[in-house]
Amino acid sequence: MPAEWTQNMRRKVYSRLLNEIGPHERWDAKIRPIWKRQQYDKILLELAIEFSSEVTAIQQQINFATTTQQEFKNRSHIRSFILNKAAAIEVGFITTSQLPNYLKISN
Repeated sequence: MPAEWTQNMRRKVYSRLLNEIGPHERWDAKIRPIWKRQQYDKILLELAIEFSSEVTAIQQQINFATTTQQEFKNRSHIRSFILNKAAAIEVGFITTSQLPNYLKISN
């Protein structure tokens, strides 16, 4: 796993997904597309090799960008959620309408 996910790495993930699979709002499932699953899995494997990471670590980053969380207790998850949403919006993978209206941070 990379020592630290950078915004450039996140932007690369979302740019590839946007260019090869399409914007998230057109997917037929929340965190992984069903109709292009083989292509999606191939992209994640290629990125995992490039980033010296695991496919599951890349999927976790994508989960932060594509899901709506109502409550966080882990500060590192808060950071990853925000940075992934920002990178995904920046490249056009998600839109601001896909951001949560409310986010609770608990101790």
